[in-house]
Amino acid sequence: MTPELKTEFKRKIFHLLSLVYLGVYLSLGRWNAAIAIGAWFVIVTIVEWIRLRNPSLNEWLMAFFGGIHREKEMHKMSGIVWTTLGCLATITLFGDRPRVVSAGILFLALGDGVAALAGRAWGTHKWPGLDGKKSVEGSLACFLACLVSGFAVGLNPVATVAGAFAGTVFELFPVPIDDNLWLPLLSAGVVAFFSPI
Repeated sequence: MTPELKTEFKRKIFHLLSLVYLGVYLSLGRWNAAIAIGAWFVIVTIVEWIRLRNPSLNEWLMAFFGGIHREKEMHKMSGIVWTTLGCLATITLFGDRPRVVSAGILFLALGDGVAALAGRAWGTHKWPGLDGKKSVEGSLACFLACLVSGFAVGLNPVATVAGAFAGTVFELFPVPIDDNLWLPLLSAGVVAFFSPI
């Protein structure tokens, strides 16, 4: 395993912590989970705000987390802020539909993670126009992980395929702010559209 792949692996293991938000939602229900995760979002945002204004704290935190941050996160809000907000928005908007919420968060936790790891390990066929950062192999891995997740939570086949495709597209293309914000929310919206109430 290359050092680059090891770093990505550690990053995606940390990324799996987004499943905690799903566990909180399934345990506490829509609004209690929204309150709890909303409070956590405020705390994380405050810590990030302080970190970005205190170079020594910033350096210490980056070292403490073992270098799993991306270079751009040295001077911008880290992915945990956007992941938390994306999961919070998904739970708030679709919380009356557990399968939809579960799919959206699983697409983020598993689809996004598998895409990065497969892309680093086997991504030899790069998508054109994306600066060589995304690969066909990574996108296929993301799509398959999302498919498995959709069927695992009991979505119908159309919602599963449509949601998996949406999750893969949102992971693939650059989106405003951060894909951790939009991937769970928008893919859950697609799943909801194709799922009977």
